[in-house]
Amino acid sequence: MQTFEAYLEDFHEISILVSKQYHNGNINSFYAVSKHETLPLEIMHKETFETVKKYIVRFTGFIKLNEYVEVIDEHGARSELFSGQVVRTELFDELFYYDGDDLGVTYKKDASVFKIWTPVAKRVNVLLKDGDDYKAVPMHYTNQGVWRVRIAGDLDKQAYLYEAYVNGKMRRFTDPCAISSDANGHHSYVIDKNKVEPMEHNRPFHSVHPVDAIIYEASIRDMTVDPTIEASEPATFNAFSESGLKTRQGKPAGIDYLKTLGITHVQLLPFYDFEGVDETDRFKHYNWGYNPSQYNVPEGSFTLKPDDPYARINELRRMIDKLHSEGLSVIMDVVYNHVYNIKTFPFEKMVPGYAYRVDENGVLTESSGCGSDNATERKMIRKFIIDSVLFWADFYRLDGFRFDLMGLIDATTMNVLRQKLESIDTRIMVHGEGWQMPAPLPDDQLAHMNNPRVLFNIGFFNDETREVIKGETFKEKSRGYAMGNLFGEDNLRRIVQSKTHLNGGIQYPSQSINYVECHYNHTFFDKAKKAMEKANPADRLRAQKLATSMMVLMQGVPFLHMGQEFYRSKNGVSNSYKSPDEINMISWDKVDTHMEDIEDLKQLIEIRNTHPLFRLRTVYDIDKHTYVRVRKSGTAVYELRSSTMHLIVIFKNNNQKETFAFDDAFELLYHSEASRDSVSDPLTLSTISTTILKQNR
Repeated sequence: MQTFEAYLEDFHEISILVSKQYHNGNINSFYAVSKHETLPLEIMHKETFETVKKYIVRFTGFIKLNEYVEVIDEHGARSELFSGQVVRTELFDELFYYDGDDLGVTYKKDASVFKIWTPVAKRVNVLLKDGDDYKAVPMHYTNQGVWRVRIAGDLDKQAYLYEAYVNGKMRRFTDPCAISSDANGHHSYVIDKNKVEPMEHNRPFHSVHPVDAIIYEASIRDMTVDPTIEASEPATFNAFSESGLKTRQGKPAGIDYLKTLGITHVQLLPFYDFEGVDETDRFKHYNWGYNPSQYNVPEGSFTLKPDDPYARINELRRMIDKLHSEGLSVIMDVVYNHVYNIKTFPFEKMVPGYAYRVDENGVLTESSGCGSDNATERKMIRKFIIDSVLFWADFYRLDGFRFDLMGLIDATTMNVLRQKLESIDTRIMVHGEGWQMPAPLPDDQLAHMNNPRVLFNIGFFNDETREVIKGETFKEKSRGYAMGNLFGEDNLRRIVQSKTHLNGGIQYPSQSINYVECHYNHTFFDKAKKAMEKANPADRLRAQKLATSMMVLMQGVPFLHMGQEFYRSKNGVSNSYKSPDEINMISWDKVDTHMEDIEDLKQLIEIRNTHPLFRLRTVYDIDKHTYVRVRKSGTAVYELRSSTMHLIVIFKNNNQKETFAFDDAFELLYHSEASRDSVSDPLTLSTISTTILKQNR
């Protein structure tokens, strides 16, 4: 800095940083000059630092942010007026909130209209790719921060970028609202939505209420990488929906396996466009996908044609349509709490300082642990998130959304989004990680699980369920209930009845997403191997089977991690987000090995789906119709009663021999050991197990 730099901090305030090498930093007067007028600037405050002097100046008038303005001092030196903290003011949000639904490209065969929101840009061009070069088409400022241009001709499959002059630089960036791109996201593409393959199947109708759902988390890549099932195009959209895949022993694999389980929803790790995998060499690196790059574009590594802008769209729509045809709903794992790289993501180039949260010193926060936290509370970021989710729900007919680190997203955004999704389909599920996390917002404004302001129809991953049944996540030797630790009768009762956190956000069974393992942290198998190191290996498997059974039979919403039912291992790697396929892939040989346990899971799912008592919708109904008592041994007896049915579920987490007396009218519905004969009085159990008895009343 040779002289000074000027930043608009508010609509009537400018900060000027003057180099001490320039007149020792001593300036007596400044003026703001635009093509319309010259505004005198009144010096209100001075502050001296090691190399600069900072001047706070005020003015009367209005500076148009899309027009070039200079600050001039008494000696004639000039500096462009850059946008500063003004973009984080309430007035900025009010003035430049654009509620239109046409940002991005609106394609027609004879012409396409391009719109981009960048209130602080002084000029903006669309760059149409033309061979190795670009044709620059100037855009025109309209209002509310929107620049627009209509370009004649059929631009279908046209690659393009934007460039904008912002804060003294021409900056190039992709379209944040684009719906397709080339490999690794170098360009956005114009798409004719009328040319994409049609989706023939509507959303399945089986889940009319969240507690009717059984969620099964899977990864598009992990499911078909194992070479033993011989997928035609492993790790792709096409492979995930490929019928006819078999294990070595001829058991169903892939989608054919999923549809036999009785689950209702497949929750997929991120399949929007993410970084961490080279789309031109997709097996070179592995990544879960929590690195958002292009929010509305399908991930290119899941197609064999990442440079074909239609291939990734059509193959994803085909995959979802196939799942729907098999009666399976699809939940998309989404990450709107941070972006992968703020230096390359368009937001910072379009409106520097607007899109991300900062602390009281103006430093970027990173509560997400990913270098940035999206400022979801700002109107245009909120709009971007809501528009993006609605696009996926409509264009790809998705059935639900799981929000990564939802506790960092403001509650207003989540509540407004939930209401807007209702207009598309009331059955669309919304849930997320509701951990209470630090953010520069009042705690009651964030969508965490202890905030009662979050709507009843938004669910939370219930970490208390995981901790009580599996054991403390970050203590390898900690044993949960399923591994023999009682953890307190009250804890277990609350877990089974899905009545945790009743003073906070979880006030309805539908809000409790019950799980013991998912894609992150140790699988149950790997955790049990460490926590039950000296136990009989068969007991470790029984403990996991008990935990899986509890997920299906408890009140609330069951959540299963793919492979949980056949003892999936990641070789002890707890955070396998970039571990190789050998660690992350589904090993289909385990299906052959543990088919009896898989059949047990199917039977439990059928029992849950058959008996509404396992799917009660309110705390009142749970109090009225269920009761849990725990014996000194740790064995839990879970009773469910209605006017026509009496069910007894026994969760046994120990090998102690115990006798239970029941009326001989009870019928044995399920027992996890070999015997499934009718039960007579008394019933004696001596192994870690789950037992269900039924009496018609």
